Amino acid sequence: GEEQKKLDVISNEVFVKALISSGRTCLLVSEENEDAIIVPPAQRGKYIVVFDPLDGSSNIDCGVSIGT
Repeated sequence: GEEQKKLDVISNEVFVKALISSGRTCLLVSEENEDAIIVPPAQRGKYIVVFDPLDGSSNIDCGVSIGT
């Protein structure tokens, strides 16, 4: 794995909060977390989401394009 940067952490937090608050997901698997995130029952939906919140973050310092 690549070194985790501050922007990785921030983008991951944004994705996790948005996906949980959507009420549509039951399990989240992010490249930034070692373990899957189980959505609390009160906010649980039926979808499992697997994501990389910020692809190419190793290029942040180079000014090269990054995205999600």
